[in-house]
Amino acid sequence: MMTSTVVEGSSAESVGARLKRLRLQRGFSQRDLSSPGVSYAYISRIEAGARTPSVKALRKLAQKLGVSVEYLETGKDIREVDDRELRLADAELELRLAENTSTVEPKLEAILEEASAAGDTTSAIRARIALGLAAAQRGNHLEAAEQLEAATRDEQAPPPHLRPDLYTTLGQSYAALGAPDRAVQVFERCLSHVEEAVPDDVAAHIRYATFLSYALTDAGDYAQAAQVVGHALSRAGDQTDPYTRVRLYWSLARLRGIAGRLRLSSTSVARSLC
Repeated sequence: MMTSTVVEGSSAESVGARLKRLRLQRGFSQRDLSSPGVSYAYISRIEAGARTPSVKALRKLAQKLGVSVEYLETGKDIREVDDRELRLADAELELRLAENTSTVEPKLEAILEEASAAGDTTSAIRARIALGLAAAQRGNHLEAAEQLEAATRDEQAPPPHLRPDLYTTLGQSYAALGAPDRAVQVFERCLSHVEEAVPDDVAAHIRYATFLSYALTDAGDYAQAAQVVGHALSRAGDQTDPYTRVRLYWSLARLRGIAGRLRLSSTSVARSLC
């Protein structure tokens, strides 16, 4: 009688069979492979084909086994991640160059769905950010805020000093939606992060201080807005480039103008142009 065999790593190999093979190859017991939320009994059921592992379980098991989530789930090589990153980079470039986002958004949505299903968190976040920026570009600030807020909530989200476009667009979308308090929260978080993570990055500090002052002014908190701008001006000093100083004085002029102090507003505008 002929017996059938499964080629190592082939697509015919089930997730459970692949998990057991990899575990035994590495000399792990089911208990060795277990972790909080992924018990050895759960692993046993996966290997027996009685349970389909969740995305969370796949991530934890793949990490312990030293393989990609894609390989553990499908038996295919990690090159699929590289291919997805290339397609994502192309879509991001197309988004920057395109006047109309209608052709690139379906590509980003497909990548987001694919990356989420594969447990590729990094690519999923990038795709979500790009979709949020695209939505803002075409004036749909509600969709932009939803996508960008979801991206920033992930623990793997890029920090504010590395992706200012993400956080400034999120705050501006809240402002456009008539929710200045939400914009204030975004820019306060960003400013706090910059002060803690990159305290010497004056440009980043001034960028978020400027946007925070806009949001505070829109929220009617003129005193706090003036305090934020004043602190940023004290940090700027004489070494800051002229454009940065212009931004700060313009922010101060905007604040005073909205507060009804037109004479002082004119003075600040004049100083910004010196």
